[in-house]
Amino acid sequence: MLGRSSNGSGSSDAWSVSIWVKPEATQNNQTLFYYGGDDNNNEGHIWFRYYGSSSFEGVMLEYGTGNNNLKMLMPTGSIPRGQWTHLLITYDGGTTGSASGNLSTYYSRFKFYADGVLKSTSNTHQNFGYSGSIKPEIFQIGKKGNATSYIRNNGKLDEVAVWDSDQSANISSIYNSGSPLDLNGLTESPLHWWRMGDGDTYPFLFDTGSQANCTLVMSNMTAADIVNDVP
Repeated sequence: MLGRSSNGSGSSDAWSVSIWVKPEATQNNQTLFYYGGDDNNNEGHIWFRYYGSSSFEGVMLEYGTGNNNLKMLMPTGSIPRGQWTHLLITYDGGTTGSASGNLSTYYSRFKFYADGVLKSTSNTHQNFGYSGSIKPEIFQIGKKGNATSYIRNNGKLDEVAVWDSDQSANISSIYNSGSPLDLNGLTESPLHWWRMGDGDTYPFLFDTGSQANCTLVMSNMTAADIVNDVP
């Protein structure tokens, strides 16, 4: 799904992640989504995190390890606090490191959409990107490992969906003019889709995607954390 065995081999390694986000706090490094190795510095991962400072309000993707990575940061104000925004991030499955002359190609593998609009990114890297694997060791929403990089101050996430393909061509259907829809009715439904409350029973968040085999367990939360504030 989101993992790979080595450097990107093409469409078989592609993925897309769709999330509705309503951040509230001003802190940086608020995790929205984390997948990959349990050794942050040395093992590959996919990490979406929200930067909430008043001068920014956007999302960064870190792809790789803490020591070898690509980092892509959305424009200021693209994910404002206190309101729902739809986020779609896609990866086409291609190579992501490690030759200095190919950095622009590595960055082009990824696309960021906020409320259906393609966004530019400010890009940085360490050691010319990342050419290694992404291992299926940790998958967390709203928190990264045992660290304090969690979403804060009652920030909210909803309708988290994952495809094993690049869905950038289908952004209009997925965003649906800002009205969440039955994603299983799309031409290509997501492999995994968590409604984040609809039809769930605390502490379990059930997978309603086409594979429907990945139930999430709420951690350090109560049933009251499932709320009616939705997009």
